[in-house]
Amino acid sequence: MRTLVAILLLLGATLLQVTLLPRMRLLQGNVDLVLLILLTWMLQEDGRPDWRLGLVAGIMVGYASALPDLLLMAGYTLAALACYQLQRRIWKMPLITMIASVLFGTLVVQVLTLGYLWLSDNPIAPLDAFNLIILPSLLLNLILLLPINALISELNKMITPSATP
Repeated sequence: MRTLVAILLLLGATLLQVTLLPRMRLLQGNVDLVLLILLTWMLQEDGRPDWRLGLVAGIMVGYASALPDLLLMAGYTLAALACYQLQRRIWKMPLITMIASVLFGTLVVQVLTLGYLWLSDNPIAPLDAFNLIILPSLLLNLILLLPINALISELNKMITPSATP
């Protein structure tokens, strides 16, 4: 049940990320809603993190964008694996784990994307890319991290049966 809900959440986030969120920008940076939902879903207390959701998220975003599917699958899977490893190692500090996962995941996806654009003969100056794309994307993702986490935790409480009668 949890996996089905996670896939439906990722599908809805992909649709929002492709249709509505490109209009909400800070400089040239966009919110990566799929990444935020993926990582917050993985860090829920009573759920077992599954890094394979990163593959699903990469396939969904890759299908909806002009970037290669393998590139996005690698980016989201690396972010999910980092989140999984951080949760195993720093399990008593979920907020720190969540912030570190979002920072790492955003950097991985953005650097892979910009590296692909650079190799495909559409170069962007590294300093401009950092100042105009990567930093604003990081800021937007960090701003929306706590509201997304609150929504996902409430949804998780609704679908997970409680142990007390």
